[in-house]
Amino acid sequence: MEKGKGANFLKSAFANILGAIICYAIVLILLLFRLGDIWPFFPIILVLTFLFLSIHNHYQKVAKQLRLYEGIEKRTYDGNLVLVLVGNVTRVSIGAINYAQSIGDEVLAMHISTKETAEKDQEILQEFADYFPNITLKNINTSYRDIITPSVKYVKRIAQEAKQKNYTVTVLVPQFIPNKPWQNILHNQMSLKLKYALRWHEDVVVASYSYTNLKE
Repeated sequence: MEKGKGANFLKSAFANILGAIICYAIVLILLLFRLGDIWPFFPIILVLTFLFLSIHNHYQKVAKQLRLYEGIEKRTYDGNLVLVLVGNVTRVSIGAINYAQSIGDEVLAMHISTKETAEKDQEILQEFADYFPNITLKNINTSYRDIITPSVKYVKRIAQEAKQKNYTVTVLVPQFIPNKPWQNILHNQMSLKLKYALRWHEDVVVASYSYTNLKE
């Protein structure tokens, strides 16, 4: 066994050395006789080398920050507050509320109302109350069409209140999955923006409730 390992090692070492000699010989020949043709590749090699080193350093830093070390304490929570973002009362939002009730100790809903949609929003509030009389729907009025900013502000406030009760916060964003992939660009754009805006908050878990029963 030891002799076999030694022979394999020598073969591998010989192959590596031979390959290195051939590579160096080719590089030397190119430098001596074809430098005018290959010099544009040198800046590219430097850029790629810098890029690969940067990526490697990034992975090293991330691994170091995520690595477990002594002194990390497990944390327990007393409950979970689920906040559901409601645009309209549809099968998607109703399904999201039902799911939120199954995972949350406390469930809230939030709706953003603008001046342009004031009349329609009153119908939405009434319809929501008919379906879920025991769930509070917070209607946030805004003078602008910007839905992201007031949503983030309200989530921050809810997160602070939940922290005082030692609760986790889960923001549930309802969305439906179109039957055809290309139809995704026509729907759920606001949901994507909201999830992107909320992903930077450490104490908030952002989740999606996906409705997939569309036939067309």
